[in-house]
Amino acid sequence: MSGNRVVTEFVIVGFPGYYSLMAAFLLCIYIAVITRNSLIVVLFVIERSLQKPMYIIMLSLSLSDIGFCTVALPKVISRYWFNDGYIGFYVCLFQRQLIHYFGTLNSLIMMIMALDRYLAICYPLRYPVLMTNRTMRLLIGFSWVTAMIAPTISLMQTVKLPFCGPNMITHCFCDGTYIKQLACADATLTNLNAYAVAMFVLLVPFASRMHDKYRHDILSYPFSYQGLMRMVGVGVDFNKTQSNR
Repeated sequence: MSGNRVVTEFVIVGFPGYYSLMAAFLLCIYIAVITRNSLIVVLFVIERSLQKPMYIIMLSLSLSDIGFCTVALPKVISRYWFNDGYIGFYVCLFQRQLIHYFGTLNSLIMMIMALDRYLAICYPLRYPVLMTNRTMRLLIGFSWVTAMIAPTISLMQTVKLPFCGPNMITHCFCDGTYIKQLACADATLTNLNAYAVAMFVLLVPFASRMHDKYRHDILSYPFSYQGLMRMVGVGVDFNKTQSNR
């Protein structure tokens, strides 16, 4: 592999436009994201009343957002502000790995959130026993570890590809799809494998969230209908009483 790879660095082209304005806008977004999520982390640490399963999920999402933005945005800002689009080959692969890692992590955390809401809605009396802080910490820790599996599988296949010529990434960061387009070999099978893994990572948590939503709707509609009929009945009885008077 190393004999076929002559590319030592990539060039991030980015998107056309007003570079200084774009850099300032992205910098403001980065500062806002870091400030907001850091505030959530600090509040969780100092306020013991927030140390509950649902807020553990929010803490994990905040840390994931901080990680994702820190990996992706600084290089984009330097590209637009200082025209520094060069990035080393392995540094680019490392950025790609972390970007896909945090994306996968967000998906898994949202699946845990769906599970948490499912238990809270369907088993409200048993929820404090089923979902304790310890259980939530184990689930969150498991998601932080297993989120590395899918990006690593894709990365191992990408590293095996030869890169011997073009090195211009027409994106604002090192995305796996755009990197594989620069390979000097047919990457169709690699793209299909990456697509299958990505669909599994995205659709399984999405299906769990949709199941949680529709289960909540199915359970809530009968009670809502019963409450509505009860209100209508009360209104009818009230009207009859008024008319009798």
